[in-house]
Amino acid sequence: MTDIQQFQNILSQEYNRDFFVKNVLSPIFKNQFSYYSVSEKINISEKAEKKVIQEAKMYGEISVNSYEKIFCYEILLQPNVKLEHNRVAVQQFVRKMLRTGEAAFINFVSPTNNETWRFTFVSKNVFFTEKGIESKFSNAKRYTYLLGPAEKCKTAAERFVFLMNLENISLENITEAFSVEKLSKDFFAEYKNHYQKVVDFINQTNFKTSVFSNDDKNIRNFAKKLLGRIVFLYFVQKKGWLGATNLVDQDGNLLYQDGNKNFIFDFFQKTGKNENFYELWLKKLFFETLNQKRDNDNFVMPDNSIVKIPYLNGGLFDKEIFDDKILTLNATLFHNDNFFDAEIANKRGFFDFLNAFNFTIYEDSPNEQTVAIDPEMLGHIFENLLEDNKEKGAYYTPKEIVHYMCQESLIEYLNHKLENPDKKIIENLVKDKDFELLKITEVRTINDLLDKVKICDPAIGSGAFPMGLLQEIFNIKEVLNFLNEGEWKAAEIKEKIIINSIYGVDIEKGAVDIARLRFWLALVVDEKTPKPLPNLDYKIVEGNSLVPILDNEVINIEWDENITKDGVFAQKNREKNIELLQKISQKQREYFQTQRKDKQNLAKEIRNIKIDILCNQLNFMVKTKGNEAKPNETGKKVTEQTRLYLKTEGWKNTAKKLQELKTNDQPLDFFDWKIDFAEVLNEKINENTGFDIVIGNPPY
Repeated sequence: MTDIQQFQNILSQEYNRDFFVKNVLSPIFKNQFSYYSVSEKINISEKAEKKVIQEAKMYGEISVNSYEKIFCYEILLQPNVKLEHNRVAVQQFVRKMLRTGEAAFINFVSPTNNETWRFTFVSKNVFFTEKGIESKFSNAKRYTYLLGPAEKCKTAAERFVFLMNLENISLENITEAFSVEKLSKDFFAEYKNHYQKVVDFINQTNFKTSVFSNDDKNIRNFAKKLLGRIVFLYFVQKKGWLGATNLVDQDGNLLYQDGNKNFIFDFFQKTGKNENFYELWLKKLFFETLNQKRDNDNFVMPDNSIVKIPYLNGGLFDKEIFDDKILTLNATLFHNDNFFDAEIANKRGFFDFLNAFNFTIYEDSPNEQTVAIDPEMLGHIFENLLEDNKEKGAYYTPKEIVHYMCQESLIEYLNHKLENPDKKIIENLVKDKDFELLKITEVRTINDLLDKVKICDPAIGSGAFPMGLLQEIFNIKEVLNFLNEGEWKAAEIKEKIIINSIYGVDIEKGAVDIARLRFWLALVVDEKTPKPLPNLDYKIVEGNSLVPILDNEVINIEWDENITKDGVFAQKNREKNIELLQKISQKQREYFQTQRKDKQNLAKEIRNIKIDILCNQLNFMVKTKGNEAKPNETGKKVTEQTRLYLKTEGWKNTAKKLQELKTNDQPLDFFDWKIDFAEVLNEKINENTGFDIVIGNPPY
């Protein structure tokens, strides 16, 4: 029986087809596998395909039963082409390669990257009809392992050993070996265990009182944020952006070509692996480095060597109330020298756990799944760790349902906006990314409509639906770009979609943190070198999306002209609020790209303008209702007047608290649709108000 470690070593080698066939395919599939003496060359005919694929060959076949075969292909990409950035062209090519009733193994190899290559299993959707079994080319499912020296390969090794120990391997066995679901379940179960270990450790120390004031929820929020920040950095180190040397191009721009893809664990090792790691080093990395602009991106390591760490901005590493207090954490929470193997997962540290998995920063669709930890799993983590999640309406929605709802929403939107649309063509474009029947005028119109669409999830959770729509719009625009043949700037396109189209609200802070994190990762994916991330504070907002409530006081802003009982016209109050609203809308848009020093001042300015609007409204309510709030009558009238009097006093008290809030740095815990999303929903800012797509978890 082949050892998992032995297989892991084999899969971690640089790509060589003969070596792969001899040590992987032949031992696993035995006499089911046939290796061709001469490879069959595959014709690459389309211009878009030639831009991505240099050469394609079929080099073997596997007989899984008497009537089905898996054909084995090798695809050599063009130099410097990233497969993840050219999914549409590859999808079109793979669709043509598959013959009726086939599945395929495909080795995707880059001539300029010896560190990672992709081993992909493709199977068509097979379904039953009155005519018998049929298969659908357009929705072939692709499951991928990342292999090579830069990858962990442990999960792949475990699954390949599982296949090797079977007598006759079926398509069902192969699908099981490439299953992402098992990986997900294993990851979630242990992640929750590590979260609980951090919570339990704090509860057993004096830090529970000195740092967290005996507030259990604060402890849980800290544990979630700490682990979330670390996981985010595992995704970032996958890009090679942590621990790079001083490589610059001819213009002096940092290239970040040689970052350490195991930086976090190596960083821990160099600090001495003791209880001061979090307090002295991790906080330095979070709050003085990733969130601070520095000369040449320099970071001094524990051994006094200097490496490059990018300034990421964005807000994930903004200090919170606990981050200024002294807190030491047991080193074994991060790494345990005695227990770091998967066999004793309940005793290993958080870094040991993360080191056992492959990470990919690409959000996959249901039809294309990498067997690795991807950003969508952050959504699973959120739903798994949210207390009383079902009572709060927090449910995990399967990727297939998200995918379906997002596509149907876009089809409906485009059909509604286009004049005399051919609904079948629109459906083919959105669902299958088939653009062959589109006219160039239709391409421009659809592209323009996708630029203008406004999308909101009023209970965003971990961001599944807006993220799904971002991916769908991005993929459609990539298809349309083939027809325009313009330069494709992936990161820039995604950022425009986020700033123009995406909005969300959630009452849970943890949900907002995770949703923003996923959108940041979506941008990191396509950036070649690090750049400061945008601030999403006014795009994905923490708040009550049902009621505009502050300190148990409902405050409905009156934007329209209002004539009081006494005939006093409220024009001045209204005009003042509209003037303040215009300032908020402008400053929130500026804030999206504002960097650290300025953004703290700008956020405070935005908060204070909102406070002014609220105080104006409260004072207006007191003034217009005050004459009726004097309890000088008898019977029912005095009861009503007393109630109104108490309400008026409550408004005065709330206005006073708001004015006091302007003197400190505390956030304003208030959400109002027409203030926070004024550019979309407030008719005083925008004549054509409203979201085009409102989408959310079905229970909402």
